[in-house]
Amino acid sequence: MNLARRLSRPILYAWAFPTTMVGLLAGGLTLVTGGKVQSRRGALEFHGGFARRFLESRTVRAQAMTLGHVIIGRDLHCLDSCRDHEQVHVRQVERWGPFFIPAYLAASGWAWALRRHYYLDNWFERDARKACGEDV
Repeated sequence: MNLARRLSRPILYAWAFPTTMVGLLAGGLTLVTGGKVQSRRGALEFHGGFARRFLESRTVRAQAMTLGHVIIGRDLHCLDSCRDHEQVHVRQVERWGPFFIPAYLAASGWAWALRRHYYLDNWFERDARKACGEDV
């Protein structure tokens, strides 16, 4: 890692911290409900317990979700298969900071208002899929 990037890391973590706090809450709930945590590529990854139940719920239905420098996943397999995509969201949070969650929700609302899919056509999701070489 080059010197400029190493020096900027604390600033990026601080800028993203409001969103990361939400992730740490989800991570804490995951741990107290039997889940596990690991550190990968500058993010804490939680899986099992609360994270699994939340992500499998009818309203969410996701394999993984990024909240700042925290990624929650159903299990280790989901984290492994989604890591590149979720890491793009980590970089997005580093750019948007405390405005990430409102901007993400606004992007979903905008897609919905245009009669498009609130998730698949969300700009942040399209950007993550494009960055990973997934279908856009």
